Amino acid sequence: MLPRLLWKSVRGRKSRIALASAAVAVAAALASALLSVALDISEKVAKELRAFGANIVVVPKQDALEVEIGGLRYATAAQATYLAESDLPKLKTIFWGYNIVGFAPFLSAPVEVGGTQALLVGTWLDREVLLPQGPRKFTFSTGNVREVKSEETRFRTGLKAIAPWWKVEGRWVEDAPAEAMIGSALASRLGAVPGDRVSLRADRTTRAFRIAGIVRTGGPEEDQIFVDLAAAQALLRLPGKVDRVQVSALVKPDDALAIRGKRNPQGLPPEEYERWYCSPYIDAVLYQIEEAIPGAKAKAVRQVAEAEGAFLGRLTLTMLLVTAVAMAAAGLGVMATMTTTVLERREEIGLMKAIGAGPGQIARQFLLEAGLCGLVGGAAGAGAGLALARLIGTRVFQAPIVPSPVTVPLVLGLALLVALLGAVLPTRRAARLDPVVTLRGG
Repeated sequence: MLPRLLWKSVRGRKSRIALASAAVAVAAALASALLSVALDISEKVAKELRAFGANIVVVPKQDALEVEIGGLRYATAAQATYLAESDLPKLKTIFWGYNIVGFAPFLSAPVEVGGTQALLVGTWLDREVLLPQGPRKFTFSTGNVREVKSEETRFRTGLKAIAPWWKVEGRWVEDAPAEAMIGSALASRLGAVPGDRVSLRADRTTRAFRIAGIVRTGGPEEDQIFVDLAAAQALLRLPGKVDRVQVSALVKPDDALAIRGKRNPQGLPPEEYERWYCSPYIDAVLYQIEEAIPGAKAKAVRQVAEAEGAFLGRLTLTMLLVTAVAMAAAGLGVMATMTTTVLERREEIGLMKAIGAGPGQIARQFLLEAGLCGLVGGAAGAGAGLALARLIGTRVFQAPIVPSPVTVPLVLGLALLVALLGAVLPTRRAARLDPVVTLRGG
């Protein structure tokens, strides 16, 4: 009996059922799209933010005491400590090596140029690095062994990869041994332009370079000279040495586990330590870098890391709030439709009660109608939302959004819940109608 009554009600009120289903479908589409983006957005946004600079700096553990004056770093050769350039490919062997999207080593020292002093910075401007091969196994005190495999054999990195936002008048260095890039402020003081030659003197060694480009960053780089790392090592007589490494890594915002691990990762229970180690938190990545590179101290560029975490958190919260508002609007749409339906069917409801139908039977019929609207609208909206999420991914992030397996059932559940909640008040009103009053036209 109940299915027949439901079918008759739906068939007789197609337009209202369609309207309620459409309201749910619009909200479900928005919820599906935003949830898909929110669940997959961390990596996409992190990649976008990585274009604005490195978020990790690796220095020697016994770093020398240095004095910085006017952007120049001063330390004696006896004081200075260094990292080995040959150890840098190990950055890609950590558990989260895949999340290391770029790194560049630096070797810097004050030099004399054109009668003034400037900071010479040797770095990898654009370098292809050979990576260690074979799977990597990580054993934990819980007895679990995690194996990480990588098909990467070569990795292209350097300053060009971690600082794509630099503005270069002219071009980047192409002839590494003979060319340099010079900061715009220093070039202005020297009256230098691309194509000019400059002589750099460090201690008793002098070497000439041709200016390939002039760098504008709005920062201290505008007072520096950039050459290939090997050329700087030769000029400073420090073969194979670097004094710091800037690393660009994809990380996730800190949560409660990350905060506990920040204080003392080794003090975590074994299961939590394994989960912390195997999550791309900034401190977990720092910890793994120090494990991989002997004598290294990894430090987060906190302004960058914290800004990323805050931005991702706020963006995700905004999407969830928009989803909640859309669902609330859909619930109101279902409520309005069901209220109108109750008013239209007052006599029918009174007749059903007069022949013995109880309030529970009346409520069940209206809730089934609302549930049908929720399921139909939710299914249509979930599919449309996944298509919308792909469009957002390709147009905004230039990368497809990968839908999470939980998105569709979650959206269907939300749509059904919203439709049922929207029908609660009209259903209570229908269940409480007095058959005597309604049949008399009251």
